[in-house]
Amino acid sequence: MVHTVSHTEVLQCSADDIWDACKHADEILPRLMPDFFTKSVFLQGHGEPGSIRIVKLGPAAPHAAEVKERMDTFDDATKTLGYTVLEGDRRYSSFSAQMKFVPAGKTTEAIWTATYEPVGDMGPPEHIKQIVVLVFKTLERAVLSRKTLSHTETLDASPDAIWEACKHADELLPKAMPEFFTSSTFLQGHGEPGSIRVVKMGPAIPHAAEVTERMDLFDEASKTLGYTVLQGDSRYHYFSATMKFAPGAAAAGTTDATWTATYVPVGDMGPPEHIKQIAILVFKALAGVAKAKPTVA
Repeated sequence: MVHTVSHTEVLQCSADDIWDACKHADEILPRLMPDFFTKSVFLQGHGEPGSIRIVKLGPAAPHAAEVKERMDTFDDATKTLGYTVLEGDRRYSSFSAQMKFVPAGKTTEAIWTATYEPVGDMGPPEHIKQIVVLVFKTLERAVLSRKTLSHTETLDASPDAIWEACKHADELLPKAMPEFFTSSTFLQGHGEPGSIRVVKMGPAIPHAAEVTERMDLFDEASKTLGYTVLQGDSRYHYFSATMKFAPGAAAAGTTDATWTATYVPVGDMGPPEHIKQIAILVFKALAGVAKAKPTVA
């Protein structure tokens, strides 16, 4: 027989902010809840409906070493995600759940609903509900501790030329800035949203030999790209950044390049001023290429 259980938790942050944190939960939760989640790997897709992922569990979840899940819903308009457990939890012959985030003034009602068929005399999934509550509170904590750092640099090249250079940055930057970047290799995709790349660092970046990043945004119309660091920088629980290239306000033919980082520091780690300085150098390198050769073959 199919049963349903539901729980609502009020979170002290906006629905937009908590929904954005959900989009990065596969990076946030293993760092902030390592006893429950150690790793999440997509076997198929990138989080959209139909995606398949393996969630490797920690010692606080002894019922299974890992769980295979299918994403059924991921809807920005209603801020709703849903998934079905395909393998890994033998306590239920079927189990699916949905999380929905409803604005409630300055707070959010986070609603979790599970539909399940227990095996034998297995009762309601109260243990799973308690983990979900911890997930909600952990995402809330990440949002409340989240910080931003932004910088705008005026570049002496047009946005079109710089954007064209951005399309080839994985080849251009190791040549233009070898002390910072030695290579960039795509493990998945070719630069479109959802692509995964490994960037091997040069001697000017001693804190990491390489960084794994996911491309979150690459929008031609707005000339904006964004990425999230998945592995390689232990200084931040979470780090994502965007770069946007707009027509320069000061003079025609120039570009106002804006870099914005969103991050949750580990311990007393300060703002990523060091990364901002690297971003400025990247802007200047792209502008140099764009100015020398506006159209990159």
